[in-house]
Amino acid sequence: MLRAVLRRLTYANVIATLALFLALGGGAVWAANHQAAKIGTGKLKPNAVTAGKIKANAVTQSKIRENAVTTVKIREGSVNFGKLAAGTNVVATATSSPVAVDGASAVGVSFPSPITFTPATGSVYLMSVEARGSNLARSGPETCRVQVVPLVNGTEWGGGAPLVLSAFAPNAENPSGAIASGGQTSPIGLTAGGATQTIGARVIGSSRCAASGAVTVAIAITQAK
Repeated sequence: MLRAVLRRLTYANVIATLALFLALGGGAVWAANHQAAKIGTGKLKPNAVTAGKIKANAVTQSKIRENAVTTVKIREGSVNFGKLAAGTNVVATATSSPVAVDGASAVGVSFPSPITFTPATGSVYLMSVEARGSNLARSGPETCRVQVVPLVNGTEWGGGAPLVLSAFAPNAENPSGAIASGGQTSPIGLTAGGATQTIGARVIGSSRCAASGAVTVAIAITQAK
């Protein structure tokens, strides 16, 4: 039987068989490689992409979805006035003493020295306000809500809404049960060339907040070059 098969083998038969084998085998390899190249987000194991696996400078501003970076996603102490964008000139800055938040009435914020500046006509100034709570907690089951109101020349700053910190029952979106920091930046002094601006703030706490809680306020005035 074997001799009969061998007698029928020709050079053309062998070459054709090898060609068919290579074509089928190569196609299977290409298909496997092509399929492996299709790695979608659904195929990634949770926490598989760690910070160490992201190429330096790979995540740029244009690749971050709008509103994706919220206050609760910023690591404690990672953003400070020293990280203000290049091309700005710091005109004035101050950080307050801690202010208790368990009172129901507004309390003035005390800074080490008055924060004042005189805007020059034609220049652009920005005021940055940051509020940071410590030991913020509820005194009972109700939500503890604290407002930090920036002031310019003794009146509420029209450039931004009050900053709101709070402590509440933990939930799936915020298991910590607290929003303990917040900030905002807006133009200031655009129509007040030559008029001195005095900056301050007040804190409106609540009896629903634990007596151990306090808020610290930091303010910086910068001039765009």
